[in-house]
Amino acid sequence: QPLSLAATLNQLQTVASVPLLATADFEYGAGMRIAGATRFPRAMAIGAAGDEQLAFEAARITAIEGRAMGVHMNFAPVADVNNNPRNPVINTRSFGEDPARVGAMVAAYVRGLQQGGMLATLKHFPGHGDTETDSHLGLPIITHPRERFESVELPPFRAGIAAGAAGVMVAHI
Repeated sequence: QPLSLAATLNQLQTVASVPLLATADFEYGAGMRIAGATRFPRAMAIGAAGDEQLAFEAARITAIEGRAMGVHMNFAPVADVNNNPRNPVINTRSFGEDPARVGAMVAAYVRGLQQGGMLATLKHFPGHGDTETDSHLGLPIITHPRERFESVELPPFRAGIAAGAAGVMVAHI
């Protein structure tokens, strides 16, 4: 519950000798983890709409709700390009299949989190979109050459960094 989380984080901050950085995985809104908070459509639905303002607003509202509960950093957005239909873990978590469009949506999401006062974390570097193994269950191996990485997987991460993302989550890939 939101009030329970806020009370717990406030208590932890009170007893900590240094300020704590509270993080959460609110990929599609604080409602993804917290009952009563807003839950947005998955990134694929937002990407399919083609409107960067939707990504911005979903992130901004997520940040406002998260900050009200004491969370400083979101483990989002997903910057992976969804380019393998056999991928068991990214699919609807990605903004789409086109690296440039994904990059634009990622950048808008980062700006929205910042507008709401929250830090953004891009994930899953070096790109989990073209894998066939769920990294929670096994070790995905990417065999593409560096040129492919530069043209497909890397652009959304570059766009998110340029927009001011505070961190990049490295995947076990």
